[in-house]
Amino acid sequence: MKTFKLVSLTLLHEQKQNIPLIDGLMINKEDENKRWLVEAYMDQTYRELFTSLKESGTTFDALVTISRTTNDPAHIHATVRSVTMMGERMSVLMDATIVKRSNLAEVVLEDLVQRGLHGETLLQQFKQQMHTKRG
Repeated sequence: MKTFKLVSLTLLHEQKQNIPLIDGLMINKEDENKRWLVEAYMDQTYRELFTSLKESGTTFDALVTISRTTNDPAHIHATVRSVTMMGERMSVLMDATIVKRSNLAEVVLEDLVQRGLHGETLLQQFKQQMHTKRG
């Protein structure tokens, strides 16, 4: 197994939602099904969301970035295994599989087009987000 630092988590369930992390890990189980274990440590603000996903057993899409914020995110399918309260914070454990290696430019462009941007506005927002995400 290989372990990586999880530096960002963005849910793509119902709407795109960046989840601010306090800390996190992403573990490659290196099994025949290419499964990953994701642990996200965060504020309790997202307790209801993750508890609901766990109770429903919903598989959802997310973007995860490991090691450095300047790395391109990976697109995953995930299910919540557990939500553990730790004082004012919580740990969310997820089982995941990587859907594909996401090209950051494609992810950013897809989001902007889905938001209805076009022309010069699309170009400006694309440049701004690429600069922000790459650092």
